Amino acid sequence: MSSAQAVPSSLPRGLQLAGRGLRLALASTEVRRAYLRLAAVLVVLAVALTVALGGLLWWMVPVDGDMSWTTWLGRWALRLGGGALALVAAPMLAFFAVSIGLPFLADGVFMAGMRATDQALATRLERPSELGFVAATVGSIKRAVHFLGVTVALFALTLVPFVGPLLGPPLQLWYAARTFTWELLDPYFERVGSDYAHQRRIVRGHRATLAGFGLPWVAVMALPFVGPLLFGLAQAAVAAVVADELEAGAAR
Repeated sequence: MSSAQAVPSSLPRGLQLAGRGLRLALASTEVRRAYLRLAAVLVVLAVALTVALGGLLWWMVPVDGDMSWTTWLGRWALRLGGGALALVAAPMLAFFAVSIGLPFLADGVFMAGMRATDQALATRLERPSELGFVAATVGSIKRAVHFLGVTVALFALTLVPFVGPLLGPPLQLWYAARTFTWELLDPYFERVGSDYAHQRRIVRGHRATLAGFGLPWVAVMALPFVGPLLFGLAQAAVAAVVADELEAGAAR
C-alpha cells in the first residue's frame, strides 16, 4: 500500500493518468464487456436523481410574472446554478448507491481495467486481503454522507444571490472530482484491506492527482443520459491511478 507522500501529487498528473487510463480501457475487449451491466444500472439511477433534485430546486425557487426584473433574474440564476449542481451531484449519488448495494459490478470492471494496465498487479489483487462487507459498507456510507453534506452546503452557497451561482458550481466540481476518484478506488481499497481512516490519509496525500483524474470524468458524467453510460470506462481507467500513483509510491 502506498504512502501518502511517496509520489508527488498534482493536477496535471491526474489529467495525464485520466488520458492513459482511458486509452487502455478502450483497447480492452474485456473492459468493454464488463461495464455494460454497470452502465445500465447507473443510467437509471442517475436520471431519476437528476429529475428529483432538479424538480425540488424549481419548486423551492418559483418564478412568476409579478416579480421585479432583478428578482426574476436572481431566481433564474439560482435555478440554473442549482441545476448545474444537480447534474454534477446526481451521478455521484448513483455511484454511491451502486457501490453500497451492488459492489460486484464495479469490482468486475475495475479488475478488467487492472488486467489491461498491469497484469502482475492484477494477479496480486486477485488474491485480496478482504476488508469485510460491514467495514466496506460503512466506509461507502461515510463517503456518501460526507459528499451529500458538502453538496448541501454548496447548494446553500448557490442560493446567495449573484455571487453564489458563480462560486457554487466550480467548488462542487472540484470536490466531486476528488470524491469521484475516491469512489472509483473503492474496489482497490477493499482488495488491499484499507479501512476508511487509512483511505482518508491516502486520498489526502494524493488529493491533487485524484482531483485531476476526476475532473474530466465528472464533467462528462454531468451530461444528461450520456454521462452515466461512460462510468464503466472511468472505473476501468482508474487502474492507471492505482498502478502509476498509489502502487508506484509503495515501490519507491
